[in-house]
Amino acid sequence: MGDLDSLTVLEEESRSADIVINCAPDITHDSGIGAVLSGLEGGGPTASTGQREQGQGGRKGFYIHTSGAATFYDEPGGVRGERVYDDMADMDEILGTAPTKTHMATDDLVRSAHPAVNVAIVSPPGIGGISPSAEHPVPLVTSVLHSTARAFGSGFQIARGENVSGWVHVLDLARAFGLLVDDALGALRQGGAAASAASAAATAAAAAAPADPAGFPLWGPRAYYFASGEEVAFRDLQGAIVPVLYGHGVIPSQAVRSVTHTEAARTCLAGGTDYDPDAPLPPPDSWVVHLATWFGVNMRIRPSRLLALGWKPERSTLEAWKEAFEIYLGGLKE
Repeated sequence: MGDLDSLTVLEEESRSADIVINCAPDITHDSGIGAVLSGLEGGGPTASTGQREQGQGGRKGFYIHTSGAATFYDEPGGVRGERVYDDMADMDEILGTAPTKTHMATDDLVRSAHPAVNVAIVSPPGIGGISPSAEHPVPLVTSVLHSTARAFGSGFQIARGENVSGWVHVLDLARAFGLLVDDALGALRQGGAAASAASAAATAAAAAAPADPAGFPLWGPRAYYFASGEEVAFRDLQGAIVPVLYGHGVIPSQAVRSVTHTEAARTCLAGGTDYDPDAPLPPPDSWVVHLATWFGVNMRIRPSRLLALGWKPERSTLEAWKEAFEIYLGGLKE
């Protein structure tokens, strides 16, 4: 049907939707995200043909955007950091973060669609666990953890691997999205009932305000939700995956090697091919440098907003890595 560069398709499909959930990569795809927001601003299933042609929607659409907590990681030194960001207590600081930080420019683009669109941003840290998706059943970082360990010939960590990151199980994350979708559906149902009893002139503008069950707006420029279920030190992550890689012959021992961020970036880039210690580093904003940085940073967050809405994480990502690698390595043999 299209991709994030199919701007006309994105805008037209969004114009005919009440709710859009964007779980696609946000970095470097602002034009596609802008097309979705533009469609939601000018549409809705209750809009007449004339209203759509004039950019006047039938009712206010809902947009749920997937961002990421990488905005708040620190330096990749492999040591434990104590700072924990809270999506209620630290909201002003979050909103004031420089647009040069990862995800922030796109997050600001999403916020700018308010009040024409009901917007909410969900910001997970690492996403783990097994998904029912046929296309992506294992975490997206599985392949880079595999290829980097293969290139090193061992497990690896930055310095002592004491850095801590939040993680959320993919099914717990899905329930977080579900809370927002339920709230949006409730508002749409109420708006539809109000519109059916109103005059034709009022129908185009009818839309119930979303509920605020926890005492704060679920939608709007401050609707930013961390989604984290547990904290895991990188060395503990390696402790979960190294035995599996060793058992499958990917690495020759269960040793875990301490490396620098630069070594990790070059080895991650090599991905199991010949490693050149003198090779130039990839560009600072490249995906491989982001991944190598993740190996050594702290990314600690507290999901106070979701917890206030009754969301509770139910699954561990650390316990799921063995199954994830069994699935991934089995797929490589097919």
